[in-house]
Amino acid sequence: MGVRRADLVWTPVLALSAGLSLSAVLMFDGGGGLVVPMAVLGYPAGRRMTSVPLALWVFGAVLSTGLALTFQRSPDPFAVWLSVLFVELSASVLPWSVGRYRRLRAEQDEGERAGVAEQARLRERERIAQDVHDSIGHELALIALHGGALELAADLTDEQKRAAGEVRAGAVRATHRLHDIVQVFGSAASLRPVDESVDDLVRRASAAGLRVRLRYDGPAPAWSPMTRQAAHRVVQESLTNAARHAPGAPVTVTVARRDGGTRVEVVNGPSARSDGGTGTGQGLIGLDERVRLTGGRLTAGPRPDGGWAVTALLDDGTEPWRDTRSPSFDLRGRRWFAALPLGIGLALVVALAVIQALSVSRTGLADDRYEDLRSGLSRADVERLLPPHDLGPAPRVIAAPPRPEGASCVYYLAGDGLLDLGPDVYQLCFVDDVLVAKNRLERS
Repeated sequence: MGVRRADLVWTPVLALSAGLSLSAVLMFDGGGGLVVPMAVLGYPAGRRMTSVPLALWVFGAVLSTGLALTFQRSPDPFAVWLSVLFVELSASVLPWSVGRYRRLRAEQDEGERAGVAEQARLRERERIAQDVHDSIGHELALIALHGGALELAADLTDEQKRAAGEVRAGAVRATHRLHDIVQVFGSAASLRPVDESVDDLVRRASAAGLRVRLRYDGPAPAWSPMTRQAAHRVVQESLTNAARHAPGAPVTVTVARRDGGTRVEVVNGPSARSDGGTGTGQGLIGLDERVRLTGGRLTAGPRPDGGWAVTALLDDGTEPWRDTRSPSFDLRGRRWFAALPLGIGLALVVALAVIQALSVSRTGLADDRYEDLRSGLSRADVERLLPPHDLGPAPRVIAAPPRPEGASCVYYLAGDGLLDLGPDVYQLCFVDDVLVAKNRLERS
């Protein structure tokens, strides 16, 4: 994947932001006066840049340059490089990370808004598809039922029976076409409960000529809206299938209460005609999903007598199912990735702080102990106040005083605290193991 134009435009800006931290090496001022322009440049670079590896390369290049310069120009390279790292981390990397986080957050918000709009569109398509299936499909099934009844009528001529058969077959074909359309729009069920009850549905089907009866076993169930909708759909789809595939067969709808749940069963007898037709299975698939979302189970299959049975076990107390998946999942990893430079910088700060602490503890002389040293003290008395090790060979210093004749001198860091990052050193000179001079010097 190539680098975007925005990355190429903003990379020099980020390099300038990070590069200003080198003032700690070039001017020994810690970069304090440049913190504001560093942040002003780093934040918009984070808002616009998309390539984290490119930003890491910029920060790494600046730190490498700072390390090289500290070894060349500074008497205490690790302490000064730690200062460079701290300034770059706080004034450039941190604003860049904040800017990048804000950009990713804005992308996430935009993605969430787009996801909500898309879900609304899908729900509307599903509602339209379900309305089409529930209303038109059921009416077509009733047309097929009337046609099948006319085919079986004894007082019609053969010509009239053939016409009635064509009406029934046409209604069945139209129902299959309807299934195809529903499949295009989506077959997920709407969670809106219907106004028509199971009793009303059965009465309407009976009035249309279907030989159907409704039987209750136990008290009326106290269904939640979603469960009531599922029960209605089970009965409606089963009556539609019975009218389409087994015209003239008796149908029994049973609603039975059992242990906090309800069993809804629709059983039809065998078809009076051998060409009852076959379905696509689309309706049963939708029913199974609808019942599953209520926490129930659906079974459907042929009976030994050649009929068909559909049984739904529904949980009365189930609440509507909701999709709790987060649309921002794919951005979380990116937000963590945006914080990678900051994490690397913090790790370097910790590592260098440990190095500095070890160096100071081994070679740092506390200011109060330095003040306690007086000329004329023996070397043994002086060493009780000194750290375990000295700095070794004499460092380069500014305006070094003349060394006393015949004296040997040792050097220590000025201060024994972790934040004692200055370039000063203490010089202690001995003649015949007696302290003859002490000086605080600034390294060049």
